Amino acid sequence: MKKYNVILFVIGLLVLNISCSDDFGDMNTPSDSVTKVEPKFFFNAMQQEVSQNYQRNVNLFSDLYSQYWANTVSGFPSSRYEYVDGWIGNQWREHYTRNVKRAVAMDDMVGADPNYVDAIAIKNIWMCYAWSRMTDMYGDITYFGASTGEDVPYNTQKDIYYDLFKTLDESVNAITGSAEQYVYGEDYDLVFKSDIVKWQKFANSLRLRLAMRISNVDPAKAEAEAKAAVNGPNGLMSSNDDVAKVPLWSKGWFDYLNQMAWNWNNIRMSKTFSNYLYNQSSVGEDPRAPIWFAYQVDGEPKTKEEAGFPIYDGIENGYNLVPSNSDEEFATINLEGGYIDFVGNGAEDGMYVPVMFYSEVLFLQSEAAMRGWIAGDANALYLQGVEASMAYVGVDASAATDYVAGLPSLTGVDESSLKQIITQKWLANFPNGVEAWSDFRRTDYPDITLPKDGVSGSSSVASGKWVKRIRYSDAAHLLNEKNMPADLNTIEKDRMDIKVWWDTADTSTKGSNGLMDSNL
Repeated sequence: MKKYNVILFVIGLLVLNISCSDDFGDMNTPSDSVTKVEPKFFFNAMQQEVSQNYQRNVNLFSDLYSQYWANTVSGFPSSRYEYVDGWIGNQWREHYTRNVKRAVAMDDMVGADPNYVDAIAIKNIWMCYAWSRMTDMYGDITYFGASTGEDVPYNTQKDIYYDLFKTLDESVNAITGSAEQYVYGEDYDLVFKSDIVKWQKFANSLRLRLAMRISNVDPAKAEAEAKAAVNGPNGLMSSNDDVAKVPLWSKGWFDYLNQMAWNWNNIRMSKTFSNYLYNQSSVGEDPRAPIWFAYQVDGEPKTKEEAGFPIYDGIENGYNLVPSNSDEEFATINLEGGYIDFVGNGAEDGMYVPVMFYSEVLFLQSEAAMRGWIAGDANALYLQGVEASMAYVGVDASAATDYVAGLPSLTGVDESSLKQIITQKWLANFPNGVEAWSDFRRTDYPDITLPKDGVSGSSSVASGKWVKRIRYSDAAHLLNEKNMPADLNTIEKDRMDIKVWWDTADTSTKGSNGLMDSNL
């Protein structure tokens, strides 16, 4: 996979040739430059963006806010809801100056060529995923015309979502599957190896994800899009073979959880997550726990028994001064756990960043069926979601059966059932912190905690409130503040406790029974 580095080098040269600045200026092409380039030189790098700058863009924010992980380094303030522009500010710049530029370059170079219809459709599906991540983190962002320059209007999240639904529908139906289409090389598509059917299934499944995301704020549109997703060409993901994931190069540099949790000791399992590994099923310990986690003893992974601990335990989120034993007394990622699609099992090129699990698609269907939007047995789909996660991780079949048998059944169309669906979905989505944080903000499930030492006085989140979005970068304020939403157009007003469009309630309104009254 050293060829990926060559591809990135070529992309760097191409971006220098087709762009006049790091901003969205005119894409001038010198007369002596290459005028048509294979799309792989752009698309391959677009897919790798999910792991680029992972610690600063994801782990220090979404991964902590979802409470899969807790910070173990004093002086890292994001766990107490502080914004750090030198970290997460990179995400804004990287999306607009790399991802969007590459997408535009593909359109400019091959978009009008009938032999590249499928390649452009796949690119558009991937960009829908990338755009959804951005708008779900920030809310209103520059979207329409974003490739033309920095000084463009901000669009509402509703308008962006509606266009993403439209683009997914057009793209999944545009795919021809014709043998006359562009022949993809082995370096082109890191996710599905250019399997057109899998791309259609992913597009439909992503459409269902986004439909359920707006279930509370725009239920009529959500229902229509959920139905369309289920009935799209080739349907939804139908097995663990359809999982969307981006591989990493195990022999080179990659910025992912193995670095943060194992090599640098910056994070350990969250106490919230470890609690849920022991309180869901009547059998006790979740059989995924020893596959996902281990204790690090003298630099080696140990089971809880070998390390002398009764359970796989996590550290509380949100310390100001982290206990000195935090990297020794709490469970961390298990690099030798056999979960090859996550940590590699020592195999070359074995590590992957998850984009969408098949289990998530089953939980999405369960919720949609419970709401009466699609056909299906909500309880059966919820249990199938757990089973799919167990199988994907590699849990022994009998242990998985026992765990599932010990789970409570859904009780009907009510908040209690939704909480159970989302809690098991949250567990199964590990380690996809971006998606887990979005689900928590939408439904306010599962129960997670506020920072142990309180919300930082330097944050823009009120005491006793949860973080609800990432504020715009300093560069965005500097370059285009006049086009920002009026209630966010200064750094002082651009707060991180302001809800995005589809987040309609606040966790602090839960009743004494731990349930919301706003989701159904």
